[in-house]
Parts: sequence; C-alpha cells; structure tokens
Amino acid sequence: MTGEDRCEPCSHGRGTPIAAFAYSDREKAVLAIARYYFTSFAAPEQQGWIAGISTALSRFGDVRGPEIAVAVLAAVQTMRRARLSTFRFNAPDCPVCATYVTPHEQTLMSALRAIARYRYEAAQGHAALLCESNESRPLLNALDTLADRAFERPEPVTAPRSPAPQRSVWVGAETQG
Repeated sequence: MTGEDRCEPCSHGRGTPIAAFAYSDREKAVLAIARYYFTSFAAPEQQGWIAGISTALSRFGDVRGPEIAVAVLAAVQTMRRARLSTFRFNAPDCPVCATYVTPHEQTLMSALRAIARYRYEAAQGHAALLCESNESRPLLNALDTLADRAFERPEPVTAPRSPAPQRSVWVGAETQG
C-alpha cells in the first residue's frame, strides 16, 4: 500500500509542495510537530501528541526538544482558542501528504518566519488571518517564544528613525511606549 492509496486528497487538495517554500530543516521540524498536535485534536484516539514530542526530541535533542515541543503546543493552543473555523492541515505520517503545505499551514509558517526575522507588521497580518480577526496577541507571544527556542535568531536591526518594537508589543497596548 502506498501513501497515495492510504490517504486520498480531500476536497481542498493537499496544497503546495513543501519544496516551494524553501523551509529550513528546523522549520520543517516545527511544521511536523504542529501537525502531530493538530492530529491530536482532530483524532484524539491517535495520540499524535506523543509523536509530536518524539519528533521534537529527535530533531532538536534532549535539552531543546522538550522546550520546542511545549512552545509549538502553546502556539497551536492559542491559535485554536481564537479560531472559529477548522484549520486545514496535512497528515504528518502520510509520505505523500506530508510533502505538501496547506494554505492554513503556510500562513502559520509565514507568521513564524516573520516573527523570527523581527518583521512584526507582517507577523501581525498573518496572525490576524490565523485568528480570524480575533485577538491575536497570545498567538504572537507564543510564536515569539517558539522562534526563540527553535531558531538561531539574529539580533534585530533597527533603522535610525524607527526602532524595532520591543517584545512587550505583544503583551498589550499599555506596554507600548
């Protein structure tokens, strides 16, 4: 039985080939972990969270893996709390589907990439889409923490006239200067 035999594409299709996004190995690992958590919520009997933790440990090691597993779960949970509609994702264990990225997954990964690169306005736009215009600060906070744990982030570069926002921008408007 091949992956295509096991997993028929649903009505919305599988998405775009993952190669089109040039994700780093770390980004692919984060996406795989998130997919296992999504599976846990969509089909609890599969206990995808166990595979999510195992993937984090195998890809990031015994020290960073647990931190990243929890950070991915926090991002998934905050997004779930804000969304009203279904989040479309591909099966992490299907050898065919796992090589594609759904539009929802692409938006999540774009938000994470933007946060990791200190592109806060872009991150806010992606988060607004993911949260369906509901409160997105918790998701931005969770993605910021995830980016700190999973990626080697360069120091933020600030323009002379407009410094990059501090992390407190996600906590609440009252903390903005």
